[in-house]
Amino acid sequence: MIRRVLLCVVALSSPALAVDGFVRQTAPVTPHVHLVYRPVATDAPYEGNVEVIEQSDGLVVVDAGGSPPAGEYVVAEIRKLSAKPVKVLIYTHYHGDHNLGAGAFLKAWPRIEIVSTAATRADMTGKPFDYIKTYAKSYAGEIDYARKQVADPAVTGEVRAGWQQYVDVGDSIVAGYTDMKAYPATKTFTDRFSVPDSMMPVEVAFLGNANTDGDAVVWVPSEKVLITGDVVVQPIPYAAASFPESWIGVLRKLKAFDFAVLIPGHGEVQHGRAYLDKLIAALSEVRAKVAPLAAKGVPLEEVYKQIDLEDIKQTFAGNDRWKRQLLNSFFLHAIVANAYAEATGKPIVQGTG
Repeated sequence: MIRRVLLCVVALSSPALAVDGFVRQTAPVTPHVHLVYRPVATDAPYEGNVEVIEQSDGLVVVDAGGSPPAGEYVVAEIRKLSAKPVKVLIYTHYHGDHNLGAGAFLKAWPRIEIVSTAATRADMTGKPFDYIKTYAKSYAGEIDYARKQVADPAVTGEVRAGWQQYVDVGDSIVAGYTDMKAYPATKTFTDRFSVPDSMMPVEVAFLGNANTDGDAVVWVPSEKVLITGDVVVQPIPYAAASFPESWIGVLRKLKAFDFAVLIPGHGEVQHGRAYLDKLIAALSEVRAKVAPLAAKGVPLEEVYKQIDLEDIKQTFAGNDRWKRQLLNSFFLHAIVANAYAEATGKPIVQGTG
């Protein structure tokens, strides 16, 4: 059984968290499921949650961290939990913040089997993953911009604090995202995949296009734990090259699971369906407001100017100016473009948005 440990919550002002953006913490979710997570989901680098599921003869892990140092931190946390080997690593989707740490897993457990949907593997071996070649350079540019924002006396309050956190971990981000390598799945599926076990069976399913074209959700029926990847992200949803219409359908399928705990791709564990309803409502509102304008031939840049999404901003960010900025960057800009593409019959291509 995974050893219970007393988890000391590290203060956000601790030196490690202040300068190294890849540090991880661990918390129990149920007796046989643990969460390895970034302390604050809205702090950079924006890396996904990792889940550890104990089976009788080994561990099943969902996602791997988003960089080599992140993977090393995750492996270290797993080894604190159990002496059992990790036998299966499941990718929820292709975005690198969920899988670029897999090299540390392969070093620690060379026989590990990596599982994803066929679409996720295709994305990780194709053009959508080309961005990792310039990841460090891109982040270096963003961090330079963050330094300018911090130096600007007009930037104040939570916005200044947000940029300052970016600057504080900037050197670790650039170093961590240098010379990264993809580790695509060694086994793929298109519909369902299972990891049988007498104690803790694990079921994996593709429920439709949602945040990406290959999202996998993981169901642990014995513990009533549902792991969603970025189909659900809290408190600020992510969109990128997502599929608004079918995403709503996938969220409704998630609501039908008899879960007691839902673990999102980023952010805090959920114990009910209220956040799913918020996501469904937001996606539905964007589609309803964008479609009529698209039908009239209004250009996308004008659509951005004409639609009012204040209710969505209040729902996910309140009056926090930094969270509103993140919401616009991670969700609103992309989801409007994706809804516009759907309304005008244009394809949504992975690696864009």
